[in-house]
Amino acid sequence: MPGLGRSTISKWEIAGEHLAERYQQFFLVALGETILVAGFAYSRGPYESGHVWAFALALATSIMLWRIYVQRAGRILGEAVMKARHPATIGRSAADTHLLMVIGLAATAIGYELIIEHPLERIPGAWLAMVLGGPALFLAGRARLEYEVFGRISPSRWVALTVLVASSVPLLYLPGVIATAVGALVLGAVAVADARRAHGAPPEAAAPPF
Repeated sequence: MPGLGRSTISKWEIAGEHLAERYQQFFLVALGETILVAGFAYSRGPYESGHVWAFALALATSIMLWRIYVQRAGRILGEAVMKARHPATIGRSAADTHLLMVIGLAATAIGYELIIEHPLERIPGAWLAMVLGGPALFLAGRARLEYEVFGRISPSRWVALTVLVASSVPLLYLPGVIATAVGALVLGAVAVADARRAHGAPPEAAAPPF
């Protein structure tokens, strides 16, 4: 029935730090799963150079995903919730944001498994969608998280997403491990851009737009 079971945002009571901690744990569990998937795929062998490179790139990608997430916005989500004019609004929005990032992690993990098992083969479009689409979904979610916390989005997010999309066509004609390398390099560039922006500057305070 219309209206039944529907909550009113203004009646929500939000504990910012507790909510942010739950979302962070949700993300970290999903990130840990990507590493487990990569490890299981690699453990099945063979242990030739292409497989070793694919596994190493998978681990590097997971590290970059973690680094980008925790760079400021991921650490002070609780502060942003407490500062927001409408805490329930940012709480709900952050839930959708983390779901998007976790879907990106799941796609990335599928890409790990496919490439570790077939590192030197040309990959079909569906595989490439996992390899590059996973990091792209994560970056889109992370850009949204940045907006929720600071009310703005860093240009590096849009540049990275553009590079991932633009590189998808030529990568269809190259070995799968190259696609994984491109994804890792793009994420690494975003992490470096974040670090350079924060270097020597006072910690940015939360400024949620909600």
